[in-house]
Amino acid sequence: MSDLRFDPVSGLWTLIAPHRDHRPVELLPVEKVRKRSICPFCGGNESETPTALAVYDSQGVARTDGHSDNTWLSRVVPNKYASFGKLDAGSNGHVSSACDHHGPFLASSLHGPQELVIPTPRHVSSLSELDGHETRTLWHAAQDRINSMRADGLARHAMLFMNCRSQAGASLEHVHVQLMGSPVVTDYLAARVQRNRDSLQRENKTLVEAVLAWELGEDKRIVTQSDNFTVLCPFASRFAYQTWIVPNRRDVSFMQLDARQRDELGLLCRSLTGCLEDHLHNPAYNMLLQIAPFENSADDHWYVEILPRTTRSAGFELGTDVWVNPMPPELAAEQLKVAQQEFTTG
Repeated sequence: MSDLRFDPVSGLWTLIAPHRDHRPVELLPVEKVRKRSICPFCGGNESETPTALAVYDSQGVARTDGHSDNTWLSRVVPNKYASFGKLDAGSNGHVSSACDHHGPFLASSLHGPQELVIPTPRHVSSLSELDGHETRTLWHAAQDRINSMRADGLARHAMLFMNCRSQAGASLEHVHVQLMGSPVVTDYLAARVQRNRDSLQRENKTLVEAVLAWELGEDKRIVTQSDNFTVLCPFASRFAYQTWIVPNRRDVSFMQLDARQRDELGLLCRSLTGCLEDHLHNPAYNMLLQIAPFENSADDHWYVEILPRTTRSAGFELGTDVWVNPMPPELAAEQLKVAQQEFTTG
């Protein structure tokens, strides 16, 4: 039986339709990965990328002098193929928010910083393949760069994400995390902020806080818990095996995490992606850090979202923005709970 569910955090509907997973399939996706003779992200190939914005050594110490040698553990470089335009040399860091009218449409040439965090000089493809030092330094670098982006005033919102494997949008195999600073707050983000504001006024709880409390009470979709985080498959999951890593407390933003909390988050992400890959036979996946626009961060309850790409959106999703998920999150959480126990003990 299908079940239509609404996610109050994202504002999206999902149709849970487990019978859909049994439909016959004639056309199978074929990955087409372009092999490179030189990987620009591997150690020794630093000249293949723009000059580093920051370099982290094995102790997690950052350098921002642009120097990069073969002792680095993580490197942060500008995105060579950025989506937003680059700042002009004479802009002094200021960008115009003016928009041009094109009939009923608006257009603008707004700029935004875009960076890549390369967490290891080793040629590996997934978060699960990073060692402990690399995992901790990745999240240290991500926090540093988001705080730098906010302090510079060149973005109103930061989107940190990772695309792993080509079906999730990755163009290079070597594991890397992208950070995009947006000069605009989209209607999607603004609506999420407003729903959160309404929840605070109505219940004195953020939406994510209310969701977490309810999910803990239900205890049907909880995968695991640690000192500072809860891993769950949300009630209205848009993707099969979609997972959230939610802070147990909302009073500390991602930008203010201490080293212990940050390391705990990184190791949870590594463990969870390894569990998903082991259980689902190495699917492509996206990892997203869901934080509010900088101006709303004081009232935010952020979380990390991991989306295995085991299915594709089709006509109904594109036409209605209602997602169809063939895997009930209750079953997904039950399977992942067992799989993670086997993964960590094995």
